[in-house]
Amino acid sequence: MGKDMRPFFVMPGSALKDLREELQLLNGADSARTMERYGYRAGVGLVRTLGLECADISEAKAIIEQVWTETGLSRMSIEMINETEIVITFKESVEAENGDHCDFTRGYISGIVSSLMRKRYDAYEASCLSDGAEKCVHVLTPSTTYPADRMDATKREGERGRKYQLEPGTAYLVESSSLDAAYQMYRDQIEDGCTGMVLAREYPEKVQRLYGIKEGAILWLSYERGKRYAREPTDIPLIYSEIKNFFEATGRAVVLLSGLEYLISQNNFLKVLKLLQLLNDNVSLTGATLIIPVVPEALNPQDVKMLERELRVLEVD
Repeated sequence: MGKDMRPFFVMPGSALKDLREELQLLNGADSARTMERYGYRAGVGLVRTLGLECADISEAKAIIEQVWTETGLSRMSIEMINETEIVITFKESVEAENGDHCDFTRGYISGIVSSLMRKRYDAYEASCLSDGAEKCVHVLTPSTTYPADRMDATKREGERGRKYQLEPGTAYLVESSSLDAAYQMYRDQIEDGCTGMVLAREYPEKVQRLYGIKEGAILWLSYERGKRYAREPTDIPLIYSEIKNFFEATGRAVVLLSGLEYLISQNNFLKVLKLLQLLNDNVSLTGATLIIPVVPEALNPQDVKMLERELRVLEVD
């Protein structure tokens, strides 16, 4: 095995059942979402480990079918595939055999397709063997929450006199009494061709209005479960997975993580610090840019010092 090749292994189907049972004990109803997120990361990792690439959707079809035969999860048939919709059926399923919906499978195929096509695809299970259907049917469409990677080369020429010169592969701690500078950095990165995502304490429409954000996904740190763009601030694994998946599925990614003080208040400092350490590692590996605004006076001075040791500090006041 070459030094740059990450190892992978095939696990028995019963392991998925055991994993789901553990997650149900820990997370209850949220276990299905966790299985899907884990599947997505596994799919992205598989494509990257094998070094797979495709030029267009027709080439992707052949690669998907070939890769899937090696997974052992089920027998696949791609019924329809184009740029706007992919319909895949499974006549058998390791997960459905246990009476479960195919959550890991749904995430896995979404991760494979997203990584191959270099843009995020969402998947939903239209029917499942576990519900008595004749076969499992999964439908994939380009994500409306995560826009496609913007690859406009004309936007990449020089920094055009930017006030803040940010380097790819770097996580920044922006120390300021307001969010204006951090959002200006984010907008600059978008104008230079990056694909962006914002996680904010403020409601998305307010973020768009106050800071002139016109492109990129905006996720709301909120306990409002009825909104598809809301993410519970205490669900640190979900927040980490959202950002990590965005980094890995996007060519030139920039993420603005606002509301750091709120995350700390809803969890604890060490838990949030671990989140930032993991994200910092992902930033370095993917060449993404992470912008984290903070009001130093709102935190314990010792906590601020620990943040400053982990991240590159920008004082803008």
